[in-house]
Amino acid sequence: MTEDERYELIKQIIALEWKFFDKVPNEGGRAACQDDFRTFRIMRGSQYAAWSDEMLESYMDDLMRALAEGRNPLTEKYGYMMCIAAPERNAKLAGALPVVSAAKRAASLRIIGALAPLNDAFAKKYPRVAGRARPLRASGEDEEGTTSMETYQLGELWTYSLRTLELMERHLEEFAKKGRSYPEEVIESSLKRRGFKSLMDAEDYLASRGL
Repeated sequence: MTEDERYELIKQIIALEWKFFDKVPNEGGRAACQDDFRTFRIMRGSQYAAWSDEMLESYMDDLMRALAEGRNPLTEKYGYMMCIAAPERNAKLAGALPVVSAAKRAASLRIIGALAPLNDAFAKKYPRVAGRARPLRASGEDEEGTTSMETYQLGELWTYSLRTLELMERHLEEFAKKGRSYPEEVIESSLKRRGFKSLMDAEDYLASRGL
């Protein structure tokens, strides 16, 4: 895949996700983030910049399949997150969501297991940048409904096909072999799109302002 083809595919994925995101229902009414395409594009684009071509193609297939079946994977993601965070309170919702196969659950947990130490290492290396993000573990969620990175990632992973999950596992293994950090690359890409030169540049900026 050429760089231009890759750029176009990521652009198409984000456009389709945005259409799904626009239709995600919210108990308290439409959320402000549903009218903030710029931030959505930065966050999603930063993630996909760290993906392999095969992952992008497989995930696009996932989205197109959901569209053909009349499903909204973004609604499903937030539904799964609610069920993971409060299973008893959301038992009825869980029954309305697509069943997550044992194979997908196992693959998702392996991915979470691979990402957890990377997220921990990132938080230690860039504490100020990490401090502006979600809590890392489900144990860090509070009564006000703050969703942890762990819960958010798991909810999203459950919307992927088994093939996409398997490709992600393989991709993370390749990252590990090369000594690369997936969280660092995703977050640095996001910060660069906001005008920072690097993660350290953002860390220094926050430190200079006592944040």
